[in-house]
Amino acid sequence: MRILFCSEGFIIDGVASYNLYLSAALARAGHEVAIVGRWAGAKGYQQLHRRHGVRVLQRPALSRKAGSLVALAAKFKPELVITDARRSFPFALRVRRRTGAPVITVFHDPPLLDRTGERSIASLAAESVAWVTSERPIYEALQAIGADIPLRHVPRPVDAMMQAFPMPQRDPFRLLCMGRLSGWKSWGSRAIVAHAAELRREIPGLEITVLGGGGRYLSFWKDARAANRAAGTRFVRLAGMQIDPQPFLREASVVCAGATSAVEAILCGRPVLAVSGWWIGPITKDNLQIGVDCHFGDRVSVYKVRNDPDTVCQGVVDFYNGWQDEALATRVQELRERLAPAYSAEETIAQYHALFAKALPGQPQP
Repeated sequence: MRILFCSEGFIIDGVASYNLYLSAALARAGHEVAIVGRWAGAKGYQQLHRRHGVRVLQRPALSRKAGSLVALAAKFKPELVITDARRSFPFALRVRRRTGAPVITVFHDPPLLDRTGERSIASLAAESVAWVTSERPIYEALQAIGADIPLRHVPRPVDAMMQAFPMPQRDPFRLLCMGRLSGWKSWGSRAIVAHAAELRREIPGLEITVLGGGGRYLSFWKDARAANRAAGTRFVRLAGMQIDPQPFLREASVVCAGATSAVEAILCGRPVLAVSGWWIGPITKDNLQIGVDCHFGDRVSVYKVRNDPDTVCQGVVDFYNGWQDEALATRVQELRERLAPAYSAEETIAQYHALFAKALPGQPQP
């Protein structure tokens, strides 16, 4: 089947990573897959898609609904369009009207019932043949709407693209913070960078790397510069947005992250302190399912990090002091084995094929 992903453009966020993982999995399953958007550069991310068998269609445009982009998408002759309910749905709607290809809409956030226009719930239901989400709280919110449309809770197909690395030693203690530097997700990493000097007194030789970009980057930069000047060495590093986190995960001792970044870290064999807008703390077999259910702190969990961000710093110190090589290595391996089925590319493709059969009767399967 010829499957086209309609994208907002090059923004490294949860939607972009979902599109990459799913488009690559569908290409491996034998579909002809392309992604279209107003990328305006970002050659590394384009190459990452191409490396996994996904064709990239891009053209600079002032609007994501530009006629030139719709025409470019139509040349691919899609038999199915996959898009998100955030910014890209109006673009996908125009591609559907031009080509006749049905649309499957993926929800990455809880539905906004008061939204009007093309992204209203009524429009999303009327113009889509199915709804999909990878998060259970969003799935339950969509169920409650009661729309007459096929709805599936399908995992992100992360496991096939993550490599497990050997367990590192505790020292030098390399702390990796991952996630967008936004007002919702970054309270934990902001506290770590703001208190980096104090943390280094508790953890000799501490190295901190922050992956991500966003509106709070300047605040992070100022705090990192102050900490490095005080220490007389550059032990806090802002690496910005990265298309592939695995080189950084390979070097990390422990990862502070939420959402898909936490999943990537666990599948790469790294201990994780789960933190996003909400705090979970060190992931163990006892709270792993809680992490999965709340997208590792991106949805409701123990408490909002912004109410007590310093708890994250204490969590890092406690983790360092409690480090036991053999026990931790065993735990990390067990967590990886337990988590992988929840983010299985094979299971994701099986569920999408079942959805295709129901929502797109008569379409050929690979």
